[in-house]
Amino acid sequence: MTADGKTTRRGTAASVIIIVLIAACFTLGCLGGDKPSEEAPKTSSGTWVPPERAYVKSIDTSRLLLGAPSDAAITIFNNGNETVMKERIVMTAVAVKMDDWKVNMALKTKSEEEKTETYELEFDEQIKSEESCTLAAEFNLPAKIETDIGKVSISGIYHATIKVYADDTLIGTKEMDLHLKE
Repeated sequence: MTADGKTTRRGTAASVIIIVLIAACFTLGCLGGDKPSEEAPKTSSGTWVPPERAYVKSIDTSRLLLGAPSDAAITIFNNGNETVMKERIVMTAVAVKMDDWKVNMALKTKSEEEKTETYELEFDEQIKSEESCTLAAEFNLPAKIETDIGKVSISGIYHATIKVYADDTLIGTKEMDLHLKE
């Protein structure tokens, strides 16, 4: 057997392994983008049909900043028959990687609990059937925090989970990575 024959076999084997891994990732959901928190109904043409209850229409976190009052906009559409009387938003943020390398090194010594912050906001907007409402989840996140070594920037990447409730029923969950800056 020649050296070229061995290279060809190794290249073919590597290609097969890569194709199998990609197919497994698509099947298990690790590739392919966000998936709804529940299987949404679809028409025969495959288009999404909104559920017959309140649901989260959109979540916009593009205006979240550190060191200044800012907000995330959550839009709820009520596709049900009952008026929604109260809403609750729970956002959990876990620090993943800080922009400042020294702070990032210190972050690696912290427990998951120390890296995690949870914010809970309640609203009492009345959202009637077939109406939508945009809620402004307002935050005043600090740009720097006091530590043993003085004030340090908390600019960095955070893994955020936002859960939205209408009348104490979970109607949507969104997970995302946010790069928060001043």
